[in-house]
Amino acid sequence: MTGRRHRSNAAIACLLAGLLAGLLLAACAAEPVSQATFFEAPASESPVDASPSTSAGDGPAASAPGASAAATSPSPTPVSIGDGPPPKPGHPTFTLVSSRPDEATGSTTVTYRITWTSPDGVASRFLVYGLKVCLRDAAKYDNKPCIVRGMAVPVRKLDLLGEAPGDVRSITVSWLLPEVGPGPYWSILIRASNANGDSIFTIVHSEKVCHDCVY
Repeated sequence: MTGRRHRSNAAIACLLAGLLAGLLLAACAAEPVSQATFFEAPASESPVDASPSTSAGDGPAASAPGASAAATSPSPTPVSIGDGPPPKPGHPTFTLVSSRPDEATGSTTVTYRITWTSPDGVASRFLVYGLKVCLRDAAKYDNKPCIVRGMAVPVRKLDLLGEAPGDVRSITVSWLLPEVGPGPYWSILIRASNANGDSIFTIVHSEKVCHDCVY
């Protein structure tokens, strides 16, 4: 009798243990898988879709597979245009103001007025440069502009002709033209600047390629 009671208790204990194990297994299966690997990329990899036109604050972060809606990032904070380098100056004009010959040297002093557009409160100054070389001096570009959009500008071939404060949209610049031959500058460029950096150049004026010209 005692032996039967022991066997019955053991069977009940085994049954209870089996049920408990089953419940634990089911609970474990219901737990979400760790999502750390979805958010952590190897250091050698670049962020996905990190194109120049997309910033980290353009929208909520994409959720990892299985992540709940509550885990998404909050709405991004708008970025002020003043937080980065200023945009390049727009709509430049280039107007001859005066031309004064010097009979003693045969040279002529020319003065031009340059105007442009730019958002208020973004640039701290505007810089005007003269480019001393014709970047497209080749037969195939003859009689075409010496510089076009997208070209790299050799900084060592630039002369600073003038500087205007950030609240100004006009400047006059001057240089000497020799009695014979071209002037010292093949192109005139302007860029905006602030504490965060410089804009790309805007082409104010460009002379034309004269590949076969001899002076």
